[in-house]
Amino acid sequence: MKTVAFSSIKGGTGKSSLCILLANYATAAGSRVLVIDLDIQNSTTFYYFAGSADLSASDPTDRKNVALAMQTGDLPGNIISVPVNSHDLSLLPSSFSLVNLRAIAERTLKRLLAADLPFDYCFIDCPPTFDNIVLNAVNAAQLIITPAAFSTFDYKGALFYRDQIERDTTNVDAWRLLFNFYRPARTHNPDALRNQYEAAFRSAFGDTIIPASVPETTLIRRYIDTRQHLTRTTQKPQGVTVFEAITELAAYVGISSSPERF
Repeated sequence: MKTVAFSSIKGGTGKSSLCILLANYATAAGSRVLVIDLDIQNSTTFYYFAGSADLSASDPTDRKNVALAMQTGDLPGNIISVPVNSHDLSLLPSSFSLVNLRAIAERTLKRLLAADLPFDYCFIDCPPTFDNIVLNAVNAAQLIITPAAFSTFDYKGALFYRDQIERDTTNVDAWRLLFNFYRPARTHNPDALRNQYEAAFRSAFGDTIIPASVPETTLIRRYIDTRQHLTRTTQKPQGVTVFEAITELAAYVGISSSPERF
């Protein structure tokens, strides 16, 4: 099982949306997927519950959630199956009880995920913080993806986060930066602000930048809000479809099969 964490100390970078998009893509491609929601804001959990009439009627997260899994060591017993893309996706829901686990051992989740679990991929949605909850995801992941837009705050946040991972863990080699809300350059003028940002990011992060980017588009918000499927023929924002962008990201993660829609 390959574990991928979407993590950044800055909010609003698109972690939850990208986690959902990639998890749904992998599920539609036939992979067995586990999604872990470590964010007490529970956006990912809400997305999957709101999409299921059965789960919306009664919220089972008081009885099954990631906090209980980490406290008791029973990860399989806290997983909930949710329907997506005519397949079942497995979810370890968030819980506000995570606030009581700030001092939990940093490798608890890694130990639980080391068991013989029936999944091909595990995608973790992390909160925009840097504490022991996030360190559990960082230590458990084979790939840590930090989405970033071209802004001063995103740049400084990514630098700080990479340096903290290097300082506090042995897993900085798994860390990667992903350009999110990406707009192609309209000019080659190096003095253009957008080009200055890209040059600064590439100079600072080099080969850790994922060779795929996700375009700036309202289609992603519409996908999350309305559960509209994405296909290869969905309209092209900025010359590239969201479908193509997620396909490139999925291939980078290691998902070789490509669905017709997700």
